[in-house]
Amino acid sequence: MFFITSFDFDKEVQKHIDLSFSDIKPINWEKWFDISTNEEYLELSLKLSGLSSIDDILERIHTEKTDSKQISLNITSFLYSYSGSNIPILCHTSGTTNSEISALKWFHMSKNVVKRNWAPGMQAIFESSGLNRENSALIFVPSRIRIDGLQSNDGQDYISLYSSEFSQRVMLSIIKPYSYICFEYKNSKNLEIISKILSLDNISVISAPAITILGWANLEKFKIGIRNSLENLPKEKSSYLEELLLIIEKEGIKKGSEIIHSKLSEKMSNATVVLSISSLSEQNWILLRKFMNWEEGKEKFTNLYVASEIGPFAASISKRGYELSHSNRMYVFPLTLPVLEYKNKKNLISGSLDQIGKLYVSRMGDSRELINIDIGDIITTRKSVGLPQIDANIIRSSFELKYNIKLSNKIEKPENYKILAGDFFSFNKFNIIQPRNLLNCLKYSCKLESDALLLKQESNQFWQLILPSSLDTNCINEDVILQTISNCPAQKELFQAIVNKRIKIKFIEDQPIDFLATRKEVLKKVREGKVPKGILKKWPLYVISTD
Repeated sequence: MFFITSFDFDKEVQKHIDLSFSDIKPINWEKWFDISTNEEYLELSLKLSGLSSIDDILERIHTEKTDSKQISLNITSFLYSYSGSNIPILCHTSGTTNSEISALKWFHMSKNVVKRNWAPGMQAIFESSGLNRENSALIFVPSRIRIDGLQSNDGQDYISLYSSEFSQRVMLSIIKPYSYICFEYKNSKNLEIISKILSLDNISVISAPAITILGWANLEKFKIGIRNSLENLPKEKSSYLEELLLIIEKEGIKKGSEIIHSKLSEKMSNATVVLSISSLSEQNWILLRKFMNWEEGKEKFTNLYVASEIGPFAASISKRGYELSHSNRMYVFPLTLPVLEYKNKKNLISGSLDQIGKLYVSRMGDSRELINIDIGDIITTRKSVGLPQIDANIIRSSFELKYNIKLSNKIEKPENYKILAGDFFSFNKFNIIQPRNLLNCLKYSCKLESDALLLKQESNQFWQLILPSSLDTNCINEDVILQTISNCPAQKELFQAIVNKRIKIKFIEDQPIDFLATRKEVLKKVREGKVPKGILKKWPLYVISTD
């Protein structure tokens, strides 16, 4: 496949992805908007997911589950028996539950799976955002782990990637834009990379996480990135890079960085940003609007939800405009058969309106049907006609943490305990939903200086919420804490559990929970490819559980 201009940190990998998938024909995804009933959505989902031939599928989704570990492959065994003509391409998870590379889950991106589940969704997301064969895309992907890229195992070559990188490389193969840039997040403020961005014409789409775009938007961080990159520039420099170096030489690093920052802002201002917005604060939005030259209420972005086990699942696609993005909603693609589990009952997502629950997804694998794959995420459905809609804030169901964290010595630890983390916890008599709201609330109201909260199980019925006594003096009182929590968003059940004495608030003269290494140390390991990126995730609530 031929791109007029491309700057890619691994053109060899892109070449192999093109060989495997560039002949997949684009679809007319805009026809999805013609769906007008739940029945039409179900019929198309069964057809496109490959499940229409499974006679009892609508009965089985109420009773069966598939752990994602069950569909993860053993690399050595898979490669030993692989007989395809193209180099096999494997995707892996991000290591959120376990920081060991050996614990990652792996999935084969076969032609059939990509054609059914990945290519149509990625095409819809990026074409809806304005990308076509006549314009350009900026793509930034996670720092690879040390075994990513083109690899070999006992003589069999293969490609290993995070699913986020794979999905965007497949998109390039399908849409074939006029030009593109693809680099890792960690190099986004490198002056050489910035010169390449400034060399592109007609940038229509920027696909990068919010933290990368905010790194460009924050002028001080941008200056630091520019300064650090000056020590590692190539000997052979393009005319665009020479021009930027001349600006710095003439104006100095401070003023020069400001001029380059302004040029970058102008270059990106007409583009649509493809990202997940769930982590953006209002302060972040202000910074983003200023950098992208957006008016409030006229922001140009597409929200998306992609999972390693199932591919692109939902996004705020549209035939025109960004109304769905601004309403913080996404359409669910008719590429799989999704089910919502609510109060221990499973129902098709198209019939579950304004409910929060656990997501399960069915699709056809290479050789058999995969029923109710447990994605581990919690979604909220929204009322809609036609394509189902979900809230854009996807939260993680609680899970057992498989790496160590530091608990205060002032906390008495029970025997045989485990540590849970996440955004949604379901206990015997109460639930805790989006505890980050509680954490931020206590930070603001009580000057809490902590990145996480700790809940400790005392018995089957009773718990302790452990807080540091270094809180603002006005909050060192259970009644005041209770009053504060009553005003925190989405914490009604937690508040009631404290009132009913199921949760007792306890103060200790120490931070209840901390991490074994600083974020700077962990980030360094991620960027060096020594550990997967999931370990960077700091959860708002950790639970000492004995169940």
